[in-house]
Amino acid sequence: MEERHITRLHPKSWAKIATPWYSYQEVDEADAKECPVCFENCTSFMHCSNSEEHIVCKVCSKEIVENQVYVNPDASIDVKWKCPICRCDNELGTWQFLPSVEQTKAKEVSQQTRRDRLREDIMQNIQRGREQRDEEVRRTPSAIEEERRQERQHYLEGLEGRERRRISQRIDENVPSKFRWILSLDWKNSIVNHFKAWIMYNSPSYLENIHNVPPSGVCLKELKREHNYEALKKQSTAPWYNFLGRCRP
Repeated sequence: MEERHITRLHPKSWAKIATPWYSYQEVDEADAKECPVCFENCTSFMHCSNSEEHIVCKVCSKEIVENQVYVNPDASIDVKWKCPICRCDNELGTWQFLPSVEQTKAKEVSQQTRRDRLREDIMQNIQRGREQRDEEVRRTPSAIEEERRQERQHYLEGLEGRERRRISQRIDENVPSKFRWILSLDWKNSIVNHFKAWIMYNSPSYLENIHNVPPSGVCLKELKREHNYEALKKQSTAPWYNFLGRCRP
């Protein structure tokens, strides 16, 4: 019959130590043996690995356990006991340092706090998503279209403002205001638009800030014929060449 007993070193220190089990052999009074340390008959003892006749009673075993005072790579400490008869070292077990109760509780609280915070963030995101969906459902198609129209308008106004600032920084500050006005219109970079802009600047029919629509259709066709556009359109000598990219007219 075996009895197992466990003790702990420094239970109130920063760390607790998980100790090995003491394994004792239990016998009846008739089979009691004399302990060579205290010379008392004992019925609970542990024996040496050299011989079962070399025993140490339960009481004395608590006094002769020797720590070899070295630490293993895993931060554990091997513990042995020395037989009082043959002086043989017997493995008792290994002392392993474990986190203290306070450290364990603090870690559990920290992990629970993180889980609670994560759960709260998830619930808030779900709630915001529901509110956004509910808002979209409440809005009518016309309201949604109006909102999109306003967003496009703001975007175009921003582009127009940036383009005007870019043109304003590029052209000569002493150029006529009509030239500034023409360059501020919504032009795409093409040969025919250089021609149209040149026509608008030089024609008295196009008044600044009033006639914003460039010539087109039959009027444009007639202007092209009048100024020999087809023959000169790709020539750098054409009077309208790169008109929209100039710093001055």
